[in-house]
Amino acid sequence: MRGYVRRVGEDRIGVLTVTTADECRSLREFQRRWNSLMTNFVRRLWKSGVWVRERQMRTGNWHGHALVDVGFEIRTAFPFEEVARRNYRNVDLRVRHLWKQLRGKTPRYGFGRTELLPIKSNSEWAIKYLTSYLGKALFSEKTVGEEKARLFGMWGCVRSAYSRFDWVSARLVRKKRAWLASAHGFESEDAFSLSYGDRWWFRLGESLMRVILPEDCYQIRRNGGLQWDDLGRQAYENDLERYSDLDSVESRRRQSRLDFFLAEAELMGCDSTLQAMSYAMETVEEMEKRERQVSDEG
Repeated sequence: MRGYVRRVGEDRIGVLTVTTADECRSLREFQRRWNSLMTNFVRRLWKSGVWVRERQMRTGNWHGHALVDVGFEIRTAFPFEEVARRNYRNVDLRVRHLWKQLRGKTPRYGFGRTELLPIKSNSEWAIKYLTSYLGKALFSEKTVGEEKARLFGMWGCVRSAYSRFDWVSARLVRKKRAWLASAHGFESEDAFSLSYGDRWWFRLGESLMRVILPEDCYQIRRNGGLQWDDLGRQAYENDLERYSDLDSVESRRRQSRLDFFLAEAELMGCDSTLQAMSYAMETVEEMEKRERQVSDEG
């Protein structure tokens, strides 16, 4: 995805979201609709793009996202705030024409709400947002029997990519579970299950492993003090790298916490994105307040 956006240019990228018109929990049925939409409409409308698709963890319904080259600078002068208020008068006529085509064509293939918007902040954020769906799929309890499902694809562009494999030892898994237990006052494994359900790790494990802990949590105790070892330093650097678009360590740590509590809010069934964001920000602020008090007392 990074390579594709780099070649096309952020200003030409459109972020497409497609949802089904009804409850579609069958992988076979969703694949039939998705393949028909892509072959007969999307690939004819745009010459290149990359896509991911995801099953909602809460409802089980499938939907898809794509980054596409719309062929012109869609982000330039796009009135984001006006569109958020449903005022479309100043939207480029070419964009409005694409919206009209989407509204007219997608229902024929069994899809309902669609959205095509430019990248609002930066491409790295959009890429992390879309690839997070692939990470969620690895930890979802609904993957049983769906192991052969394609969750990512591309068309009209060069297939070049690299993977950054990272792994975390059992000690760091324990550290991150301990961090979560401390955040909510959990005292046992049963407390996790009571709050999140018996399969809580499958729902939150991937998000939890992205949380950036203080440096001493990655170090080992040796000769009466804390020291870095190769495993701990590599794990710490990998965690920081996930948020490389942010400048300071503190801002990266804070964003990783916000991302986790957003995922937690989704699991808990928050009614809206605004409610989930409020919960995440309030929780992080409360944690930071407690940490400052401990630091002052020390």
